[in-house]
Amino acid sequence: MEVNVSLKQGQIWWSQPPELPEPQPILVIQSDAFNRSLMETAVCITLSPDWKLAPAPGNVLIAQSDSGLPHPCVANVAQILTIDRRFLTEYVGTVPNFILESVLDGVQLVVGRS
Repeated sequence: MEVNVSLKQGQIWWSQPPELPEPQPILVIQSDAFNRSLMETAVCITLSPDWKLAPAPGNVLIAQSDSGLPHPCVANVAQILTIDRRFLTEYVGTVPNFILESVLDGVQLVVGRS
């Protein structure tokens, strides 16, 4: 199957990998240089509707108006995943730059770089 998904860092997509029972929103954190490559995967983080995750170090609360999703969500920076682009089913929107920067700061916290 040919991968024909054009990605940009900061985009939100619905994903449906075969191992998940229902679609899940993800945020693309992979750099645009890699997004333009022939790689068939993308580095992302999960977006959760569970507000209890918001206080965790590095996590970012994203308002419905900033995500395009039907509800507010939490960018769970500790759940970094590599997903096959074929499983990105629907583009939702792109987060504002200040949110993307906060998420990337949270990812740096998780991976231990300063």
